[in-house]
Amino acid sequence: MKQIALYLAGVLVLTLSACSRDHQVKQEVSSPIPVKIGKPLLKEQPEAVSVSGTVVSPDAPSNLSFLVSGKVIQVGPREGDSVRKGQVLASIDPVDYQLALTAAKAQSDLARVAYRRAEDEHRRMKMLFDAKSLAPNDYQKYKSAYESAEQQYLQAEASEKISEKHLADTTLRSPVDGFISRRSVEPGQMAGPEHSAFEIIKLDPIEVNVGVPETDVHLVHTGQKATITLPALPGESFEGTVRLINVSADSATRTFMTRISVPNPKHKLRIGMVAEVRISGDKIVQRLSVPIETIVHDPQGATTVLVYYPGQNRAHVRRVEVGSLFGREIEIKRGLTGDESVILAGQERLREGDVVSVASTGDQENEIEIAKKEMSK
Repeated sequence: MKQIALYLAGVLVLTLSACSRDHQVKQEVSSPIPVKIGKPLLKEQPEAVSVSGTVVSPDAPSNLSFLVSGKVIQVGPREGDSVRKGQVLASIDPVDYQLALTAAKAQSDLARVAYRRAEDEHRRMKMLFDAKSLAPNDYQKYKSAYESAEQQYLQAEASEKISEKHLADTTLRSPVDGFISRRSVEPGQMAGPEHSAFEIIKLDPIEVNVGVPETDVHLVHTGQKATITLPALPGESFEGTVRLINVSADSATRTFMTRISVPNPKHKLRIGMVAEVRISGDKIVQRLSVPIETIVHDPQGATTVLVYYPGQNRAHVRRVEVGSLFGREIEIKRGLTGDESVILAGQERLREGDVVSVASTGDQENEIEIAKKEMSK
């Protein structure tokens, strides 16, 4: 009996301990969560359109091929190398073309001698014909011989020039200043007009190709200034100018292709980089914004903020539509009026209807960092 009594006493102690822990957990769960609150900011900002795009070359890449066929004997620059206009890129074996030029020159020399003789003979016969000392039929023979010699000489001279060009074409030169983006030939390979040897692109200036939504295209016009930032170059920004706006929208995205010209003297911007572009407008508008840290996403992926209701001491989720970024702040297009008290930090711990307590309010620029420190205690 004594053992049974001790056993029951132990069970009672464990049960009371578990109940105490459950009560403590419930108290902790129901304890208000301290938060910092603040008002959305209403600021005057230049009217702007924020879009994403890609760095592209302002001109189509220069695809270079040899104009004559042959075995490659020398190749110069590789991918990434800069080249100047007229710089030698590669060459093919010129021997066959040198021999062809030698033969063409010899043929041209013979034709030139024959032409000069026929020209002199025709001149003398014409003088006799003009003096009525030569029959017309006889003169016509000399004239025909002269004209034939002239044609043969012109053809031989053209063949020589073609041979000279073929020999010159055994050396491939860059037609522009730029950078090698692709090299497709190596020494020992056969090359010709049907095979691309190099691709050259320009990097200064470059262009950023963006798609402006049809709802915003009326705010954009050529000549506008734009600020470009790139994830690949954090902390840097570049200035550009709207150069072109397409006259028709993309049927799939309903956006208008817009090209922004950007000086790139240091070649920091490279083809294919992703870019964020803010095209500045001419008007000043009022914009409602909150710190970027205020934004959270619900389980469905919708953009939301948590709003503090003082009469309930609770946090409630409010769906919002966001717009452009302004430093650490993000524009709120829809969902807030500006009179709400939004929770600036700690919102990642909150759910719809959670009880909260206001730690303090103040300047939004400092509240986030202060609130984060308090939330981590």
